[in-house]
Amino acid sequence: MAGEPDIFADLKRKARKLGEELASAPVVEVVGVVNPPGAGGGKFQGEKAWRLSFDFAAWRTTGGEVRATKLAVHKEVTHDELDSLVEVLLPYKVFRIRARVVEGTGAPQARLESVVGKEESDRELNEFARQLQMPVTCKDAQFGKFTLDRNVDWYVGESRWNDQPIKLTLSPDNAGSIEEALKTARILWKRQPSWDRKVQKFAVSKLLPLKNSSWLDVDEPKLTAKGFLAKMKLESITIYADGSFDFWHNDGDLFWGHSI
Repeated sequence: MAGEPDIFADLKRKARKLGEELASAPVVEVVGVVNPPGAGGGKFQGEKAWRLSFDFAAWRTTGGEVRATKLAVHKEVTHDELDSLVEVLLPYKVFRIRARVVEGTGAPQARLESVVGKEESDRELNEFARQLQMPVTCKDAQFGKFTLDRNVDWYVGESRWNDQPIKLTLSPDNAGSIEEALKTARILWKRQPSWDRKVQKFAVSKLLPLKNSSWLDVDEPKLTAKGFLAKMKLESITIYADGSFDFWHNDGDLFWGHSI
């Protein structure tokens, strides 16, 4: 609609500006701890080059102080280079790299020039890497123990919903706190019957027509709402710091193994 901001154009402008800033930044040596889950990458639709990306959980430039903030590192690579670097840049390892670094109002960004190699002489960062591998847990009076899954930066615990065991996952806020997510969890659990009905009604309204129009096996009769719900099984609930949440169900083969 006329007058509405073009979100994608704005993102492209920001990416172009960052690219220009990185291109003009000097090349420096950076030592850092690879954050889990390690290096990864892919290729966006319409682009020729593959893109390697990983984070340093803590880092420093040569002679500088350790920065316990994430540094996002990326580089355009060939497919073979991507495979090779993904195998090398493993989580919790300390590496020395050469890169162009930009620090603006957002998170620090770096364009990788080359990987120098593993760095074992930096005692402070290697100790940080050791500490990073220690389990991080917290306890709540209502929901019990949660353990941080560093691969996704979520706290994972177990609970019961309608007397059935499920996994309860809480996403922390920018400060690393799960208190806001816990507030939402308490509201949901206090009103379990109501929210259970709402979730089921929503699933039926959105997915039952899809199932009956496109996902029936040969000679399979159309499902009723009752039959559809009978196959769904709640497995986990994920709650975010902003108050939103996801209910994840086993589909009972309604959609050939895809989660609901």
